[in-house]
Amino acid sequence: MLQFVLSMQQSSAIQRTPCTTSALTGHERMGCVGAIDGTHVAANVPKHLATPYFGRKKVTTQNILAACDFDMKFTYMMTGWEGSVHDARVLRAATNDPVYKFPHPPPRKYFLVDAGYANRDCFLSPYRKTNYHLTDRRRQGGDKKKELFNYRHASLRNAIERTFGIWKNRFPILKMITNFPLEKQCMIPIACAIVHNFIKMHAEDDELFREAMNDDYDVPATDDPKEVGETSTRADDAGESSTRAENLDDFEMGQFRDGLKDAIWHDSNR
Repeated sequence: MLQFVLSMQQSSAIQRTPCTTSALTGHERMGCVGAIDGTHVAANVPKHLATPYFGRKKVTTQNILAACDFDMKFTYMMTGWEGSVHDARVLRAATNDPVYKFPHPPPRKYFLVDAGYANRDCFLSPYRKTNYHLTDRRRQGGDKKKELFNYRHASLRNAIERTFGIWKNRFPILKMITNFPLEKQCMIPIACAIVHNFIKMHAEDDELFREAMNDDYDVPATDDPKEVGETSTRADDAGESSTRAENLDDFEMGQFRDGLKDAIWHDSNR
């Protein structure tokens, strides 16, 4: 059954080219193609191999990199990385090694990422040390242009958090330790993503997707607090990892982000 589901990949699930959609200003021409983040699922690892698989929760997990479009369908997934590996390292591996078939978008197109990733190449991160959510924007002080940009960024990047929430709630096996060989454990999340996409494409009245489309939808709690919404209210919540990412930021992508920030501010004040 697992192999059969994986065989559906070409027709109904993990696409190898990003899906174009509206961007931060609501204009397709601005080039936002989706959101990217990492998440953890349970892993059953032999004791002699277990140490690098222990993540923040002190349980063995595999770190999974995924991209989604704004219809909450997965467009890319890479599994199998040890739970202790930082998300940014997984993304670098995916983008640098052709074997992983990462769907690089065309020039001037980009994925949304959080502050733990560098603002470079085709990855657009929020402004760090700046308020990131709607409730924060009501506070006094701060750079209002950057705060508005970050709020729009958070509103769209939330798609990957909602997608992870639906995916994990629909498939409890992702939260359970299984006795399958590690190689097969790496296939299970992809198979679940394929079925997730198939349901999205063919079951128009699916309850989980319908609930997730509501503006007041609360992302379901999972075992990994990172993907269910930041507990901090600032874009630099990633701490030391955010500092490392900032050191890798690209000047050209920074200029692009500044231009996008100004366009969003201009549109909002018409």
